[in-house]
Amino acid sequence: MPRTNDDPRALRSRAAALAAATELLVEGGPENVTHANVARRAGIGRATVYRHWPDQQTLLVDALSDGVRPLFAFDDSPVRDQLTTQLQRQTDWFNQPASAAVMATVVERAERDENARRIREDMFGRVGRHFTDALSAAVRRGELRTGVEAHARQLMAHIVGPLFFRRSMLGERIEKDTVAGEVDNALAPWLPKARQTRGAGGPGPASIRSDA
Repeated sequence: MPRTNDDPRALRSRAAALAAATELLVEGGPENVTHANVARRAGIGRATVYRHWPDQQTLLVDALSDGVRPLFAFDDSPVRDQLTTQLQRQTDWFNQPASAAVMATVVERAERDENARRIREDMFGRVGRHFTDALSAAVRRGELRTGVEAHARQLMAHIVGPLFFRRSMLGERIEKDTVAGEVDNALAPWLPKARQTRGAGGPGPASIRSDA
């Protein structure tokens, strides 16, 4: 990771270089993020870029990190409202061309790059840990049925996965109503009035019904 420096000029040059690196990542992928390209795009000297990032790997990792927006921070309000509100707040970022490219690059590179895996964990892993606690709180409040905590990561995948697919693979703009619908679809099997009708693999769209 880059060395810290409190000099205002250093902070400005770092910010300019990081913005340039993120643009280059979106435009041409990881191979496009070089010291020379960043210096040219940012309008600063190549030596300045090297001072902030001694090698290309640290430069690329920070460019990826800069493009990532962690998804959630949970509190004690209803979990359905938290998920819907926070994801809806993310829609502006999701709908930017850069967001789809950055997320796709992180996911693809994480298969072979430890630093990219850490970024992926920052995007989704912390969600899993915090989300489990939020689900447990929702069970205590009577919002969801007992047992949902064990399916935290699966549940989050059912919410975020379709949004990621529609944005990254289909190129759709994510609307707020779409977000609310995916949240409701994912939570439906775990609502207090939902009961299992068949299958032993835990609640799911094919194994529950909701009693009016």
